[in-house]
Amino acid sequence: MNNNWTVEQTKELFSMAFRAKKDGKSLSAAFRDMANKTGRSVNSVRNYYYGQAKTFELVPEVATKLGIKMHDTARERFVPFSDVETDELIRSVLIAKGRGISVRKAIMSMSNGDPKTALRLQNKYRSCLRSHRDRVERIVAELTAKHMPCQNPYNDGSDNFARLTEYIASLDERGAHKFLSLIEKLT
Repeated sequence: MNNNWTVEQTKELFSMAFRAKKDGKSLSAAFRDMANKTGRSVNSVRNYYYGQAKTFELVPEVATKLGIKMHDTARERFVPFSDVETDELIRSVLIAKGRGISVRKAIMSMSNGDPKTALRLQNKYRSCLRSHRDRVERIVAELTAKHMPCQNPYNDGSDNFARLTEYIASLDERGAHKFLSLIEKLT
């Protein structure tokens, strides 16, 4: 596949994007159409578009000379999560899961129903599960030590003996005594 863009393809892409925005549509449809037309991936088209848009913002004469009409291409500024926000997100979702609430429902509640915020939170949570297991396990251990309901996302429930052992280990002497008393009553 050829990754070089011609001037005509660039003009066509920006024309498609301009029409999409003018019609109140998302840019995704324009990216998808251009990807199909050129044999490129949608992500490749999107990345090229935003890279060129940045160039045109910095040097608007280039866009003018090419006859490219620009709409407001500014993306929302990326705001990274702080460590405190990340820990609070993980903590909130783990507690919700411990109460039987789904990740999506917990995140939708945390985002006050805003889909963009919910997507941002869900992506961050999934990223933490995948790439920051030590952080997630530290928070699970903190919650368990405080006897707060939580669900270890790395435990698929198939090892109930390990979960029971983990629970018993988290109990203080009084809690362990109560637990053993309950077990004695059941047997």
